[in-house]
Amino acid sequence: MKEYIVKKFWNLMSDGMFDEVGELMEEDAYVWLPNTREVFKGRDKYINFNKKYPGRWIITLDKIFSKNEIVVSAVKVEAEDKSSSFYATSFFTIKDSLISEIAEYWGDNGEPPQWRVEESLSERY
Repeated sequence: MKEYIVKKFWNLMSDGMFDEVGELMEEDAYVWLPNTREVFKGRDKYINFNKKYPGRWIITLDKIFSKNEIVVSAVKVEAEDKSSSFYATSFFTIKDSLISEIAEYWGDNGEPPQWRVEESLSERY
């Protein structure tokens, strides 16, 4: 059930259905963005942030794992025009079938450093 809630969350986010995302969250949910040292206190602020975020973004679930009340997901977030993409690893706390807290860690989707390529330390996939 907990993984279903997170899968639904990402499907709704990808479809831009932010009010419906809010229905999956506790009213006083906290959402943490450590990369920018921000916290959204309450689902309404988080939903408004997503409504106002520029552009249209397509989200693809890559991995999901749950243990007790925590669900961890990894998603690819890509601009609709494919001009940029990111990966986000998110830790969801689910209580009483609602999301009570999220911590989202964002990373660029880019090229490996040239020195690693030159030294053949890794391979692209």
